Amino acid sequence: MRGRWTLLIVSIWLSGWADTEIFLARLETFDPAHDTIILKRAGKPDVSASLHKKARLWLNKQPVSTDQFQSMVGKPVMVRMSVGTATRPIIREMADPDTWKWLDKVRRGVVQGKLISVEDSYLIIEFSDKSRFAYKFTHNTRFTRDGKPVTIEEFSPGETLYLAPRLLSNLDTTALAVSNTERDTQIGRERTLPTVSGTLQAIDKQNKVLRVRTRAGDMREFRYDEKTEFVFKGKPVRLEQINLPARVTVHRKRDEQGNDYARRVTLQPEKK
Repeated sequence: MRGRWTLLIVSIWLSGWADTEIFLARLETFDPAHDTIILKRAGKPDVSASLHKKARLWLNKQPVSTDQFQSMVGKPVMVRMSVGTATRPIIREMADPDTWKWLDKVRRGVVQGKLISVEDSYLIIEFSDKSRFAYKFTHNTRFTRDGKPVTIEEFSPGETLYLAPRLLSNLDTTALAVSNTERDTQIGRERTLPTVSGTLQAIDKQNKVLRVRTRAGDMREFRYDEKTEFVFKGKPVRLEQINLPARVTVHRKRDEQGNDYARRVTLQPEKK
């Protein structure tokens, strides 16, 4: 029993060192059934890897099976691979280069597309080139219409939506915010970030609240206290030294009541 626990601890310790590499290679051999995958990289040794049991394989902007991906043997592929594990490298995702560029685009920033359907907690979105992508939504996804909170049921198939995506560790892409306007989606995305930039417009010293108009156009209130750091060019400043309005970056967290708390406020030089 002790030996089994030791093996488990060692396995967990080694997996903690796993890292991710993303690179272009030629798919020399692809035989997942016999655990034989060989990738050729320019100027580097060949890579012999295994395929993750839940690997994502893409062709022509669509998910495909291992059998369908056989057509990429001898061709360039983009690879997302876990390295430094207790075993040999593990391929978690592969795609043809054009599809990889598309994936990078639909998984970042704010995207626009037409709602096709809602299936098992996924929004199926169609883009202008007729390609489609599935975005997972959860109880944390912020749904708004014209600035007001709504439920997913209030959106209709065929409607144009804006989504703020985030790629998860399991390679699902979740929707942080969904709205019929780009501005509201930008605001929803911004509200999930640990740092917020904008203009400090008011300081309520009585209630110890900072009021900031953010880059996305949101008006945010951040609680502060004696532990909050105010910094300009790496040096601490006092509230009395701040001339409003001031460009700032707020490093925030949630306090015990769930309110935005400013743990650090960095003042930015005025634009010339």
